[in-house]
Amino acid sequence: MPNSPTMDEKVEECITEINSLHTAVARTNWAQLNRQGFVFELEQNTSRLRTIYLKFDEINREIKMLLEKNSPEFSSFLVEVAREITILEANISMEHKKKIRQELVNEMEAVEVPELYSSLQQKILTMSLKMRYNMDKARTFLIARKTPSIQKGSTAKGLLETLQRKEEELDEMKQKHIELKRKSYFGNVSEKSIAETENELNELDKKLSEAVSETKKSLKTHFAQISYVEGSFTQLKKQIEDLEDNHTTFANKTIELIKELKKERDYARTIALEIEQDTLHKRSEYTKQIMEFEEKKVEIEEKIKNKYEKELNALNKGLIEKNISLKNAQKLIEQLEDEAKNKK
Repeated sequence: MPNSPTMDEKVEECITEINSLHTAVARTNWAQLNRQGFVFELEQNTSRLRTIYLKFDEINREIKMLLEKNSPEFSSFLVEVAREITILEANISMEHKKKIRQELVNEMEAVEVPELYSSLQQKILTMSLKMRYNMDKARTFLIARKTPSIQKGSTAKGLLETLQRKEEELDEMKQKHIELKRKSYFGNVSEKSIAETENELNELDKKLSEAVSETKKSLKTHFAQISYVEGSFTQLKKQIEDLEDNHTTFANKTIELIKELKKERDYARTIALEIEQDTLHKRSEYTKQIMEFEEKKVEIEEKIKNKYEKELNALNKGLIEKNISLKNAQKLIEQLEDEAKNKK
C-alpha cells in the first residue's frame, strides 16, 4: 500500500497545478472564441480551479492542526475563491440555459459576448495568481518549520523574515502600481471609471432621444396646424433629419469609444497579471535558492565539525598512549633503582 503524500508534496503538487491552470487559460484569447469554445474553456478551467481549491482547503486544515503560532491564515482567501467559483459555475449554467431557450423559442439574443468572455478569463487568471501567491506562503512556512538552523536563530531565519517583509512591501507596491497606472491612463484631473463614463454617455443619449422625440411631436403639430407654411415645414424637417443623423453618429461613436476603452482595460489587466506571474516565479526561485544555500552551509559546517572531532579524538588517543608509556618507563626506572639499592 503506497504511503500518503506529505504536506510538502501536496503543496508542490498544488503549485504545479496552479501554474498549469494559468498557462492553459492565458494561451487563448477568450474574446475571440465562439460561444461553444467559450463554454468548453470555462467548464474545463472552472473544474480545475475547484480541484485546486479543494486541495488548498485540505492543506489549510492540516496547517491549522499544527497549532503553531506563526502559521499563515488562508481561511478568508479560500472564502473568496469559493465565491468566485460559484460565480463561474453560475455563468456556465446560464450559458446552457441560454442554448436551450434559443432552441425552444428562437429568441433574438446575441450568441457571442466577447466582453463577458474576456472578463471571466481575467477573473480566472487573477484567482490563479492569488492562489500561487498564497501557496508560496504555505511552502515558505513549511520550509522554515522543518529547518533546524532556523529554530536556533541562524542567518536563514533573518533571511526568511526579510523575505516575508519584502512580500508585504511587494503586495503594497503592486496595489500602488495598479492605481498609478489607472490614474496615468485616465489622466490626473478626471479619475472617472469606464462605468461612470458609460453612464454619462447613456444619460446624454437619453436626453438626445427625448429631444428628438419632442422635436418630432413639434413637427407633427406644425404639419397639422400650419400647412400653409410649407417652406418653414421643409426647413424644420431638414433640421430633424440632421439632428437624427447627428444622434446616430454620436451613438455609434459612443459605442466604439466604450469598446476601445474596454479593450484597453483588458490589455492593462493582462499586462498586470503577466508582471505578477513573473514576480511570483522569481520570488519562489529566490526562496528556494536561499534554503538550498542554508542547507549546503549546514552540511559543510557538519563535515568540518566531524573532521575536527576525528582529529581531536586521534590526538587524545595518542596522548593517552604516551602517558601510559611514560608511566611504564617510570615504573621500570623505579624497579631498576630498587635493584641497584638492594645490591649495595
